[in-house]
Amino acid sequence: MKLIQTTAHRWGQHEVFSDFVELAALSISNAVDRRQAEPREARYLEIAKKYPKPDFERFPQMLGHLTLALEACGIVGELDDVLGRVYMQLELGNERGGQFFTPYHVSRMMAMLLIGDGVQVREKGFIDVLEPACGAGGMVIAMADALRQAGLNYQNAMHASCIDIDARCVHMTYLQASLLHIPATVLHGNSLSGEVWSRWYTPAHVLGGWRARLHVRRLREPVPVVVEDAPAPAPAPALATDPARQARRRPPVSPSVVQQLSLFEE
Repeated sequence: MKLIQTTAHRWGQHEVFSDFVELAALSISNAVDRRQAEPREARYLEIAKKYPKPDFERFPQMLGHLTLALEACGIVGELDDVLGRVYMQLELGNERGGQFFTPYHVSRMMAMLLIGDGVQVREKGFIDVLEPACGAGGMVIAMADALRQAGLNYQNAMHASCIDIDARCVHMTYLQASLLHIPATVLHGNSLSGEVWSRWYTPAHVLGGWRARLHVRRLREPVPVVVEDAPAPAPAPALATDPARQARRRPPVSPSVVQQLSLFEE
């Protein structure tokens, strides 16, 4: 925080923080996603040229401090939404018209309830976490944390599909997921209208071959198409009287979820 505040003497905390997370995200993306390297390198240089050398040299230091903070959390035993906490401590949420992030301990409690002892995750092999308003990535980090507590390696047991309309949130989520080696696709877009403006793939997504893994999963378990007002077929007697089959019946997927999942198809 001190490095951000020191650099903000001319540009303000809002701009410095935004530039920091974008510069870091651009650097990581260009290491693994060569298809988008040229425009992202141009964007990196565009941001960099407005800062004098002494100020610009603080940005790598900020990234180093963030990396150490996330590493320290893992050593202690619990992950943390470090950028989300810094964001709120700098009161940047208030500056943007009342944007607040869910406290991490609340996200972690919800994730622990969802994951439990991890039995269902072990049965499926991995889970795909859909986060349609990802903020700084706190809920995604919490899900990874819950998997760790259940004795699972989240780098193999989960993939996160995230989207946010705020570019700064996209960069925060991408940066933290990348540093924690969480397999994720992060979209800058609108989960309601279906618009997508940019795609960001974490190193864990690329290096772990998750594009192929997700493709195979979705072929094996396609998302059902929900048709409104369609007449329900008469149930087969054998199925209707089989409690075991009824217990395994999958819940319907809402049209909004189907739409949001389709945004991540390449």
